[in-house]
Amino acid sequence: MRSNNIGKLVHIKKLCNDQNHLQMIAIDQRPPIFNLIKEKKKRYTYKDVVDFKKNISLNLSQHSTAILMDPVYSVPNLIPSSKSKGLIITLEDHDFIERGKGRYSKNIKNWTVEKIKRIGGDAVKVLAWYRPDADQKSIKHQKKYIETIGKQCEKYDIPFLLELLVYPFKNEIGYSKDYKEQLDKNHNHVIDSVKEFSKAKYKVDIFKLESPVDSSQLQNSKFTKATEDAFKELSKVTRNIPWVMLSSGMSKNSFFNCLKLAYKNGASGYLAGRTIWLDAFKDYPNYKKIITKLNKESLSYVKKLNELTKKNALSLEKYLTQKLIQKNAANFKTIYKGFR
Repeated sequence: MRSNNIGKLVHIKKLCNDQNHLQMIAIDQRPPIFNLIKEKKKRYTYKDVVDFKKNISLNLSQHSTAILMDPVYSVPNLIPSSKSKGLIITLEDHDFIERGKGRYSKNIKNWTVEKIKRIGGDAVKVLAWYRPDADQKSIKHQKKYIETIGKQCEKYDIPFLLELLVYPFKNEIGYSKDYKEQLDKNHNHVIDSVKEFSKAKYKVDIFKLESPVDSSQLQNSKFTKATEDAFKELSKVTRNIPWVMLSSGMSKNSFFNCLKLAYKNGASGYLAGRTIWLDAFKDYPNYKKIITKLNKESLSYVKKLNELTKKNALSLEKYLTQKLIQKNAANFKTIYKGFR
C-alpha cells in the first residue's frame, strides 16, 4: 500500500475489523438490481430500488466492517440504516460508454471525490472496465480517468479503492453490457490490468479484484496448478497494495474457494454483494420471505466468510502501525502544512 498520509490511513482503519481484515458488503449495484426487479414487475421505480437495498443493509450490515453504497439510491436514504462502521461510496456511472473495442468510464453526474469526502465517506470506489488489448483511445481514456481520481483522492485524504473488470468485446462469445463474469476469460488480461494500475502514478490504496480464472475452475477445492499459479501471479503484480476479492455473482461455493486461494496469496478480505444476498431475492417482492432468507442463508454465509477471513486473510495491522507511527509522525508537519 502506498498511502502516506494520516488522513487516508485513519479511513482505512475504519474499513477494518479488530484484526485489521476487510469484510465488506456491496449494495452499490444498479443494473443487476434493475434487471431483477423488472423480471418480476416489468419495470422498476426509485422506491423499488431503495427498498431492495435497504433490506440488505438492515439485515446484513452489522456483520460487515464496511458497506459500499451508490450515491443515487443508497446514500440519500440508507446511511442511517447501516450498522457498518465504514462507508465506501461509488463514484463511477453504471451507464458507461462503449465504442468499438473499448469502454469509457465516467463519474455519476454531479458527484466528485470532494463530495464523497464531505458527506463522510471513508473511501472512494471506482469500477473501471479495462482490457490491455482494447482500442488505444479507450486505454488512454481509462488510464487518464483513473489517474485523475487517484490524484483527487490524495488531495482530499481519502482512500482510493479501484475495482478492475475485464470484459468481452462485441464480437466475442458471451458479450453483454451486464455486470457478469466473463466466462473463458484470459487470465493474462486480469494480470496485466492489475500490473498497469499498481504503478505509483495511479495512487491506488486498495484493489478490488476479480478472480484471474473463471468460476468454473473454482467449483471444488482441488485446484489445478494453472489456477494456483494464476493467483500467485495476481498477488505478485499488486506490488504490495492491499487487495480484496469481488464475487462477480459466482456461486457461494466457488467464491468461498476463491477466497481460500486469494488468502493463501496475500489478500486481506472481500468486498462482495450478489453472491451473499442475491439468492434471498428469488422470492421478490415478498419481503417477508426475503428477510427470512437474508437472516438465515445469507447471514450464515457471511459468518462463514468472516471465519475464513479471520483465520487466513493477511492482516493490515503491520502496515497501518508502521505507516501511522513511523513515516507519518516524522513528516506530519510537511504533509499537513496547516499544523504548527
